[in-house]
Amino acid sequence: MGRAPGLTPAARLACRAATAPQLLALYATTAAHRLRVIGLSNHAPRTPHAALPAATPWRGGQEGSTPITAPQIPADYDAWREGRWEEIAGVNGKGTVTAKAKISGHDAHTLDGLPGIRTTTETGALTVTANAADGVRVNGETVDGTAEVPSSAKLDFPGGLNGFAGGADGFYGVIVMDRTRVEHSGLSGIDRFPYDPTWVFEGHYRAAETGRRIEVERLTAPRSTEAILAPVDLVVTTHGTEYVLAVLEESPGQRLVIFTDETNGDSTPRIGRWLVLPLLEPGSAVTVDFNKATLSHHHLNQEVFVCPLSPPGNHLPMRVEVGERALIHAADQG
Repeated sequence: MGRAPGLTPAARLACRAATAPQLLALYATTAAHRLRVIGLSNHAPRTPHAALPAATPWRGGQEGSTPITAPQIPADYDAWREGRWEEIAGVNGKGTVTAKAKISGHDAHTLDGLPGIRTTTETGALTVTANAADGVRVNGETVDGTAEVPSSAKLDFPGGLNGFAGGADGFYGVIVMDRTRVEHSGLSGIDRFPYDPTWVFEGHYRAAETGRRIEVERLTAPRSTEAILAPVDLVVTTHGTEYVLAVLEESPGQRLVIFTDETNGDSTPRIGRWLVLPLLEPGSAVTVDFNKATLSHHHLNQEVFVCPLSPPGNHLPMRVEVGERALIHAADQG
């Protein structure tokens, strides 16, 4: 799929903490918004990648840095790490995604390198048109002509590629996956700082003005900005100082803090890291565990995952030396 600068909120699909099938409903429901492409912002440019120190592998439940005694690591953290690896490298993990598209309106839509033409009908149904020789299948049935694609349909393409379609009422998303991609890429683990219980805090949500949206950059080429819904702020006191961080809600029910800190550019990527937070009402208490700070999905596939950068003000003037540092590939191990 090409890297169109006129990105729609369908690009949000690839930037959430869920596997590909779970993302499709969110991907389609936000298609009504548009973003404004302005190129690079006025502040200093941020590059997607930074040179990181040599990483130590982490896979499954193994810690990727200095070992610490088992009683210091909560059981739910071990479970979270396992789930995080499955989210990236599992059967339907984000590391398998090779293309995605938003389908709306009656114009013909294609996916780069894949057969078939997709569009929506007058009644809002999604269809695909292909010849039998193209090898496109919908829920196991070969398409020869024009076929309707039900929401949550399983798609198969030549070359062993498969995917899912989802949405309704004329707004749909399609994700294409190559389940051999993780192996072929050499992705073997995630490097992390050691777990540190002193980086777990109790914060709370503070309501923002109704309908607040914040302009943030996206990692498109060229760079673009989008006004993303930010219904609450996260208020958290870390090591004696209170900070207020904007919480983005790119898709219904999904909340995300994108933050930067003083480790960016040396031991973590320049583009910052994420905290995925629960959907709670303003005033609710929120556990803020920086040990669960994750890398942006942009590192998995730069053309597909054109994720947002941190909003203005979401910088912590300290070194947050917990959480994820880098993806590890077999080549990194020499």
